[in-house]
Amino acid sequence: MMYALIDTDGGLHIKAGAWRSEVGPEGPGRVRLQPDPDGHEWAGWVNDDGHRLGLPRNIVGGLILNTLGAPPSPYPGPVVITGWGPLPHTEVRALSVVEADVVRAIHDHARRAPVGEAAGWADDARAIAEYMRIAPTPGLTVLAGADALARLRGRS
Repeated sequence: MMYALIDTDGGLHIKAGAWRSEVGPEGPGRVRLQPDPDGHEWAGWVNDDGHRLGLPRNIVGGLILNTLGAPPSPYPGPVVITGWGPLPHTEVRALSVVEADVVRAIHDHARRAPVGEAAGWADDARAIAEYMRIAPTPGLTVLAGADALARLRGRS
């Protein structure tokens, strides 16, 4: 199965085979992406425990995810992009050759834009990249027992 891997140094690797282990043994967390006007559907994947593990923020991978419709966020660790099957059979599928070429083109801009080399896109990309660099790490609060019930009842 063909997929795109953006490593934490921002390098792009178009690969074939099993992709899940690329994001780490903890398991992939899906990043929802928007279909493009030509009907190509994608899914982004990052390490589900990446922030907790202290994985580095993937700025280039985050810019690519954002270009494909994900919100700006400090996405941790390696980023994988796969195809996504259309409704009603939504599931992971291989990237097509055309989709891989689109990812390559976006990657080229994502590498050049933060340093001002991609015309038209550079200002927005620099702002998004800076946000991803300085945004607080998303947190998770785990509640159990009486604390969880109180929160559910609005008495926290």
